[in-house]
Amino acid sequence: MIAVNRRRSAALAVAVVLAGAGLGVSTLRPAAADSVAANTSTPIGVKPIMGFNNWARFTCAAQARLDGTRTGYSFQQFMQDQAKAMKDTGLVAAGYTNLTVDDCWMQRTSAGYLHGAATWGGSSQPGFDWELTDYSNYVHSQGMETGLYSTSGVNTCQGVPGGVLGHEQADANSLAYWGIDSLKLDNCGTTTSNRQQVFTTMANALKTATANTSRKILFNESAPAGYGPTSSEKYNSLDWVRTLGQMWRVSPDIAVWHGDSASAWSWPHGGDYYEGGVLQNLNDTVALARYDGPGNHNDADMLLIGDNNQLSLAEQRSQFALWSAMGSPLMISSDIRKLAADPTTYAAQLAILKNSDIIAVDQDSLGAGGYLASRDNSSVSAGVDVVVKPLAGGRRAVAVLNKNAASINYTLDLARLGFGNTTCTRTARNLWTHTNLSVQSTISTTIASHDTAMFTVDPGSCGAPIAVGQLQAPQSAFQASALCLDAYTGAVAGHKVALYSCTGNSNQQWQRQPTGLISSLQNNTLCISGDSTGLRLATCNSNDSKQKWTYNRSGQLRQASGVCVDIAGSDFTNPNSIVATYTCGSHQPNQTWSAPFDTPPAP
Repeated sequence: MIAVNRRRSAALAVAVVLAGAGLGVSTLRPAAADSVAANTSTPIGVKPIMGFNNWARFTCAAQARLDGTRTGYSFQQFMQDQAKAMKDTGLVAAGYTNLTVDDCWMQRTSAGYLHGAATWGGSSQPGFDWELTDYSNYVHSQGMETGLYSTSGVNTCQGVPGGVLGHEQADANSLAYWGIDSLKLDNCGTTTSNRQQVFTTMANALKTATANTSRKILFNESAPAGYGPTSSEKYNSLDWVRTLGQMWRVSPDIAVWHGDSASAWSWPHGGDYYEGGVLQNLNDTVALARYDGPGNHNDADMLLIGDNNQLSLAEQRSQFALWSAMGSPLMISSDIRKLAADPTTYAAQLAILKNSDIIAVDQDSLGAGGYLASRDNSSVSAGVDVVVKPLAGGRRAVAVLNKNAASINYTLDLARLGFGNTTCTRTARNLWTHTNLSVQSTISTTIASHDTAMFTVDPGSCGAPIAVGQLQAPQSAFQASALCLDAYTGAVAGHKVALYSCTGNSNQQWQRQPTGLISSLQNNTLCISGDSTGLRLATCNSNDSKQKWTYNRSGQLRQASGVCVDIAGSDFTNPNSIVATYTCGSHQPNQTWSAPFDTPPAP
């Protein structure tokens, strides 16, 4: 949860827009990739966490037992019941071991001490114990870790006076005393001027509080979600959060429970509710794949899988596949009590959540994010998106999303996954059917409407893949579809390379060669060359410095001379914008690109 209180949503949306307008250059240098951050000297959160968070399904609303009774039923008991249900359904055994309660659990005394709120979210329902040791012990007894929410200001996003500002060390000490395992820190109450300072103070406080204990506290930071994709602060914050903690939100909230009247599949309300559907949060997260790595995870927000009937079963399958392909934390927001009470009715949902092949993709040791390798239509209701995630050992995972209203037959070209030597036989695995296939150049499949096919491909002895896919400019706003670098009129020597709507055609497929050349998949004898007059195709020449590019975590496509691919005027929506080389800056959105890669990019 970032800030879903509808009474303040419009003000927050304005703040996000204003943040997105600033294109200033920061002097903060990118941090080295490292699984150890300021909150602890011990590696934690090396792989994306998996578990449960109440917010998207339940917010701060009062809850009842499954039989409908409320008398004497506290929200603490409700959360404990969810923990028990997570264990009873086998979800804990499948890897879902974090149980986080979101906003409204806390209060603060006049003397400044943090404690559990006696009542829940302004209702008459009992809340939490004054101190949470017993609660945390119960969660641990179910094989889970205990997570709490707070915010970086004085009041939480729901107006509860329990934020950490001015109380960082005291709050960290309380969390350590209670046996808390993770802290989710929101943005409400801070601004660009003090947010990094407060998050840094909190990270250091967590380390101090746990210095003499074996139980360390994972730090889940929401800072990057407060800035739109055209803001330099977006990319600045994505650098500094990794030095402080292990995971961070990057986009508006996934759509909270709206009953049967609305679908969270496509919920384009980043500007008014600060909420997005599955497709919107995919857009906002997949563009930042380069920031993922061991101990560093972009969080696309919660899984709406289970009793949450905003999504069809196909859409639930898609969210699970896409979130795993992006390497996102997998946090369920559903009533797991119902799944435990009636596992037959919810067998299909439990099968999705416990799919070990797809979980293995999310938890892969390489730690890479999944990038958007192909999008053939910018619409949320038409076309096919292909997300590719590099895996350890040179393998590739691929998720193929059908956005159309009808089923399609689709042929996946292995060359677009980066595999050459397509006369050689490789092993692919269908992650939904758990069956292996012998493949050479293609995989053919049928994909239902709004469903997602998912495979892994092992190179075997056929040779390692290289990075292949689209080169995308920044989004023009949250939830928007970006433009692609396009070889105009096809791969012809001398013709320009510039922005165009993403089509999925081969003239928008680029091979990032180990030599630094970027060749066209349509004609691999032609490579991108660039200077101050523009980008164009030229006969590939590894001795030509204008054809050799490095790609870094900041998203720069950089020549050794210190110039970067640059969009003049920062007009990300205009295919007529001049795309040329210009002196490299720092955290400049107009020099930021989403590109394919083999391993998580270095700074």
